[in-house]
Amino acid sequence: MLPRQDTTGRRDLHCCETCERDFIVPVSVVDLIDEDRCVVELECSNCGTTSLGVHDDRSLMALDRRLDEAQAQIREAIEVFELADELDRVDRFIRALRADHILPEDF
Repeated sequence: MLPRQDTTGRRDLHCCETCERDFIVPVSVVDLIDEDRCVVELECSNCGTTSLGVHDDRSLMALDRRLDEAQAQIREAIEVFELADELDRVDRFIRALRADHILPEDF
């Protein structure tokens, strides 16, 4: 059984207490305590640490916003990598054209 702690009001659920990285993701809602608090299992995707704790809606919404921000950053990074890859392919194609490595029969 995972340790259970009441972290109601804790503002930085996104940071792992073990490795101090911001790779925390909710795994499951285990139980509802009352109107705005529930028992949630959290896991660090970096070090694998899991915790079971009571969290209020405000803290969970803040975690959700951080997850949304991280997802947006990942999407932006993918777009940058895709653009860089495409530009690299264009550059290689131009170099191949200039070096006469591409012939009409290649098409």
